[in-house]
Amino acid sequence: MPKNSVSRALAVGSALVLLVALFSVDYTVKSGDTLGKIAKKHGVSVTALVKSNNISNPNLIHIGQVLVIPGEEGEPDVVHVVRLGNTLGKIATQYGSSVSALAAANGISNPNLIRVGQNIVISGGSSNRGSSHPNVRSGRYAIVRKGESMAAVARRFGLPTNQIARANGIVKDIIYANTRLFADGPSYTFESGGGEGTYKVKSGDRLGDIAAAHGTTISHLASLNGISNPNLIRAGQVLVVPGGSRWACPVEKAAFFNDWGFPRGGGSRWHEGNDLFASRGVPIYAPVSGTVKHNTGPIGGKQFNLTGDDGVIYVGSHMDKFGKSGRVNAGEVVGYNGNTGNAVGSSPHLHFMMFYKGVVINPYPTLVSQGC
Repeated sequence: MPKNSVSRALAVGSALVLLVALFSVDYTVKSGDTLGKIAKKHGVSVTALVKSNNISNPNLIHIGQVLVIPGEEGEPDVVHVVRLGNTLGKIATQYGSSVSALAAANGISNPNLIRVGQNIVISGGSSNRGSSHPNVRSGRYAIVRKGESMAAVARRFGLPTNQIARANGIVKDIIYANTRLFADGPSYTFESGGGEGTYKVKSGDRLGDIAAAHGTTISHLASLNGISNPNLIRAGQVLVVPGGSRWACPVEKAAFFNDWGFPRGGGSRWHEGNDLFASRGVPIYAPVSGTVKHNTGPIGGKQFNLTGDDGVIYVGSHMDKFGKSGRVNAGEVVGYNGNTGNAVGSSPHLHFMMFYKGVVINPYPTLVSQGC
């Protein structure tokens, strides 16, 4: 077996050992309890409690009732940074949520009044399920049975095997029992571009930052665009930029495997990312150039949200400490590895997610293609 294949096999084995299931716990309802109070106490969402306990009326629980509190690794919140032209309705549609749900989750009294730069929390990584738009998922999925092959799963859907593979980021048709596979949805793998493209200047951009983000120099960028004064560019200006944008591994030499779709919380929730295991405190790098916001929550702990120049949103959770925020270049340190949030007690790791056109996608094909 080639040396790199042996290394990959060892990394996969290590990740399988490290990825120990974090068990759910039981809670007995007491006098004065509400589902909201119980959810807050245990660092989970009301929605997660409802799903885990098949509760039809969230306002109706009784003293002595035993509730299952979902285990660790629930999907962390995603933070959307409001841009020019955004409305709460547009944001809700993008993430498969509702205006009322976003307003309630973010304490917004007037849904028609949001501001550019405002952080909107989308609880639990909602991802446009149920839409018929070609860039989102229909919501159809299957749970892989023991011993089942990719071809057998595809036959259950009545769809081509390669469609299931693309929609779920499956490499080499390797699947695992009890995981969830979607019938459809967008596929994405980062590829370094060639030739030329365009970049729209944002408020606060400098030509040096744009040049670094696209692997070129200020003088070359100025020459391409006929810019006589490199210190004078304006927001909204469209620049010609060279191809060859780069992607950096978020955690170097991490142990990981394709754990996309693994069950969480007794099978009522599912893993929508990849866990990258490494020592506590190792640097976490911005995969691409873009804008980083930091967030702290009971599930994701210390988390970065990177709106990439490539149009993808990258989310990394459970960090030990924050790094750089604001405008960053690919490869800059945005945090340090840890196990904050609901990963306390587990081995330090980065829960890494990618959102393409508003839909959560499997990062594994990109991680592998970039040699992580």
